[in-house]
Amino acid sequence: MSLVLSIVSATQLCAGCTVEFEALDTLGATGDAAGVGMIADVLRMGDQGYLVSSDVLGGVVIVYDSEGRYQRQLTREGGGPGEFLSPPQFAMSAGGILLHERFAPTLHLFSSDLDFTRTIRINGVAGSIQPDPVNEGWLVSYDKGGDGSEAGILLLDQNGDLVRSMQPGAESSSLSYITGDAIRGGDRMIWVASVVGIVEVFNEDMGLQGSLQLELPGMDAWNPDTGPAAPPAMVTDMRLAPDGSGVWVFALGPVTSLTDLRGLSRPPPLEELFDTFVYSIGLDSNGLTLIGADRFDNLVRPLGNSDLAFDLVNMPDGDRRVRVGRLRLTTVNR
Repeated sequence: MSLVLSIVSATQLCAGCTVEFEALDTLGATGDAAGVGMIADVLRMGDQGYLVSSDVLGGVVIVYDSEGRYQRQLTREGGGPGEFLSPPQFAMSAGGILLHERFAPTLHLFSSDLDFTRTIRINGVAGSIQPDPVNEGWLVSYDKGGDGSEAGILLLDQNGDLVRSMQPGAESSSLSYITGDAIRGGDRMIWVASVVGIVEVFNEDMGLQGSLQLELPGMDAWNPDTGPAAPPAMVTDMRLAPDGSGVWVFALGPVTSLTDLRGLSRPPPLEELFDTFVYSIGLDSNGLTLIGADRFDNLVRPLGNSDLAFDLVNMPDGDRRVRVGRLRLTTVNR
């Protein structure tokens, strides 16, 4: 594996700095059961390696070692314990690894050694799962009603047992948009970001502390009756900012009109159609503040709760691979 494959630079994120994605390794080889397709979800398990799911794998999760070499399939397609019908997402904590299909009523717990432990059924559908640094369990956003009308947060302990169910007050609007990402900071605050760019922060009793609507690219052309004139950017991930300033929100937005693709015998790679937008958001006495925005010209997504990230690239063998690396804040030379 190459130590450094490339550095993809973006525009200025904050005063005097920029963020870069430094790719360090590529996962997989031609012996894989399948490539990663167009969209992937990746979990780094420390020295144990990585888990990868994707649209072409369906319910199958692939295990790679810490050097990026293919090891085995962890799951298979199906509706039984530890089985999936669509690509699952992951979250690792002290209690093991929690997997779930988005908008499904079940979660599947595996041990840190990748042994299936149990299936957990919740009262509703899960939107996202993230590790909880406070109780070393998990934070699960969910929707009981299925339409955003009864959305909330579940706190699970290390065994996957329910510790607490919390619902925001009527003044909150982020969770009503089909249960977006929910993460917790070391200060016990809970951050939520909806797919349409509403970012809110709550105290541990779900009291609203601040709210901010991001101006995602394409949202200005949104018609409340007919929808957008072109697909707007959509929030995909949220993570604590590596520099401790608040949170970073990641969104994917098209850079090519879909009408421009008509007549093409073969569509271009996804990374040529979409850019990644990164928003840095902080909390102060006045509420939430947009510190700065950034942009990558490929599909960069955070990996875990540190400065790790990944993207997808086409390889010479014709398959698509995951590159893992780090997000770096660097000083802009003036």
